[in-house]
Amino acid sequence: MNNQFAKNLKSIRKEHNLSQEQLAEELEVSRQAISKWESSAAYPEMDKIIALCEKFDLNIDDLLHKDIKEVQKEVESKKSINKGIDDFLSFITDTVNLFSSMKAKSKIKCLFEQILIILVLLLLSCIIISMGNMMFSQLFGALPFRIKETIVSALSVILTLFCIITGAIVFIHIFKVRYLDYFIKTKHNTDNKTIISEDDNNNPIDFKQNSERVIIRDPKHSEYNFFGALFKAISIIIKFFVLLFALFVSFILVLLLISFVLSFLVYKSGLFFIGLLLSIVSFAFIVVIILLISLNFIFNRKNEQRKIIYSFITAIIVLGCGIGIAFIGTLNFRILKPNENMLKEETKEFTMTDNLFFDFFAEKVTYVQSDIDNIKVEYKINRYYKSKVYIPYNNEGIAIFTECTDPIKLMKEFVNNINNKRIVSLDSQISDITIYASKENIEKIKNNATEYYNNQISYEERINYYMDLVDDLQSQNYEYEQKIQELYNQIEQYKNYLNINDIE
Repeated sequence: MNNQFAKNLKSIRKEHNLSQEQLAEELEVSRQAISKWESSAAYPEMDKIIALCEKFDLNIDDLLHKDIKEVQKEVESKKSINKGIDDFLSFITDTVNLFSSMKAKSKIKCLFEQILIILVLLLLSCIIISMGNMMFSQLFGALPFRIKETIVSALSVILTLFCIITGAIVFIHIFKVRYLDYFIKTKHNTDNKTIISEDDNNNPIDFKQNSERVIIRDPKHSEYNFFGALFKAISIIIKFFVLLFALFVSFILVLLLISFVLSFLVYKSGLFFIGLLLSIVSFAFIVVIILLISLNFIFNRKNEQRKIIYSFITAIIVLGCGIGIAFIGTLNFRILKPNENMLKEETKEFTMTDNLFFDFFAEKVTYVQSDIDNIKVEYKINRYYKSKVYIPYNNEGIAIFTECTDPIKLMKEFVNNINNKRIVSLDSQISDITIYASKENIEKIKNNATEYYNNQISYEERINYYMDLVDDLQSQNYEYEQKIQELYNQIEQYKNYLNINDIE
């Protein structure tokens, strides 16, 4: 008896949810006959086998001798492949028909939308691939260079293929939903009229006059607005950056208002004060205009263009006049050097050591021989500052820097000088430096300073030399790696050549 037929019959019956009684009734046999067939106790007549094949759409040979489940899998696989090919060809056909039915204006709009979508997908793919390569490099950074590069390259290729396939699927899906799902053709044999439909924004889309009626964007389904959503997302991003810019402009406006109030401190300076006041007011007005334009853009308000243009031009004119008046006012100012009342004299003493030297920013230092064991330093400094000693060079070099002790008084001094039309240097650096020491100590101080600076120069030169050396070695290493890769490829070619000869 044919055991394969019995298995197939039982499998088919259960797959179609039929009982033995139901199948027996359809084949006009008894239930016991079906039971015997499934248990291989009996074998049906040829007419019953043909009836089974017609009922379940089977081949006689498949039913009698092959595993019907495997046969069905092969059939389903072939059907799915054929269906995929048919769907692809239908997609192309619908796309061609779609574009052939559209007028030039609608074609340009559709193509522009598709190009924009492609650019967005490419940008996202580039970002994903770059981030993936960085992550792969960090993840496999501890491996040897050659192994790491091989793994990273392979993963990068896989990630690139993934992005390409995913991007293509997303693009086709968007195009299908945006257009092909709404692509309806209806034949009519009446008159040929211009076909008009609507897009997401209720704008008409014109089509050629032909014998087909084409609807691309059905108004009933216009809530699916990818293009509009894309522009909304871009608009939100732009508005976010404009908001940040508006906050920065607001901060500038606050500073200008503070400057406006502080400018009244120099009201006695005459034209300089008037020019300064006009400049601050006009500049603040320009900032307000920019701020209003930014806020109107963020909240979708219309700008009154004429008022804005006239106001901006007026503010620019006033700003130029204010700067000119302030410049004329400064022509009456006197430039003075700091007098004795502005400076104070200080003296500091230091214990002489073998490596002692001084690091001053002053242009001129005077050395005076004296019969003292220690080192005495005299200098002048602004009376609103105090000096501090700093020893940064491994307890060898000494630097003296300044620190403001009374900024309020310093500001008052500056304001008084402006009101009196004077420009007096309020330099915080020490000046008129004189070092008192014995002849031997003076020589040591000078030699130590020279040696230190020379060592610093040589140290920097050594650093630069070794950095250049490292760069050269890295370049050589890269060249060697390239050569190793070339030799490795040659080895693989020779191996393949040997395998081919062995086969022959």
